[in-house]
Amino acid sequence: MGAKFYTIGELARLSGQSVRRIRYYSDKGLLPSDRSAGNYRIYSETDAARLDLIRALREAGVGLAAIGKLIGRRLSLADVLQARLAILETEIAARRRMAAVLRATLRLPNPADADLRRFWTMANRSNKDMHALVERFVGRIAEGAAMDEEWRRRMIETSVPDLPDDPTPDQIAAWTELADMLEDEDFARDLKTEMATFWTGAFDPAAYRDAALRTYEAAQAAIAKGISPQAAEAQAIAAAWLDDSARAMGREPDRAFLDWQFARYEKQSGRMGRYRHLLAILRGDNDSAEPDRIWAWLNDALRALPVPLK
Repeated sequence: MGAKFYTIGELARLSGQSVRRIRYYSDKGLLPSDRSAGNYRIYSETDAARLDLIRALREAGVGLAAIGKLIGRRLSLADVLQARLAILETEIAARRRMAAVLRATLRLPNPADADLRRFWTMANRSNKDMHALVERFVGRIAEGAAMDEEWRRRMIETSVPDLPDDPTPDQIAAWTELADMLEDEDFARDLKTEMATFWTGAFDPAAYRDAALRTYEAAQAAIAKGISPQAAEAQAIAAAWLDDSARAMGREPDRAFLDWQFARYEKQSGRMGRYRHLLAILRGDNDSAEPDRIWAWLNDALRALPVPLK
């Protein structure tokens, strides 16, 4: 049985594509045709299958240049599809991000043009850009302090936000607020002053870090057992934290140091607390308030310590 051939009209009816489009593909070399004795274009079963492939690729958004390379065997089908998939995923992520920006803007009482522009500008700031912003911020607050490089590295790692590929409106708003905080000179100045109280020649960062972790875990376990900040076990945890943190800073665990702890807690639970909360939103942390609860419990236990202190 001989091979079957189609005229351009027959191929158009078979494929559901227009004669004009088939002729266009033929002229572009994507669908080469033979000629009949009467000089009419004729197409084989292979050409019909190729036309189906071209249609599928075009509907997937693949360009004619890439299709030409595929047909000419300069690219494999896998290469073409992988490249198109990467483009589609980028487009989908961009559309989802735009949808989140619109939702975040619509949550404002009276959204204005400037609100949409601000959210969109921030949403398109890359994670790499935000990392650089955090590095500059840490550089500003560490200026003039003999900050340990390991401490600086940890501070950057724990302070860098990442915007998910498919952010929620809350995450768009958190991302925008964090960027504003990192560019706030007053915020940087306050933290720089606090860093100066830490980084004296007597400060032992490793000892302070170990004491903080040990105290956090002890307080967390005590809260889980329902222990009140005024209980004897809580008093022991608070007293140990006061002694260990004072020793790590080269200070005495006296009333002056305790008052400094209270003042620092107020600052940490203010804008720094807000910063930590925003980071938790970006990370999708469902219990972002737990660290605040633990340090609030410890602060209450410190306030319940007997006075005068030793």
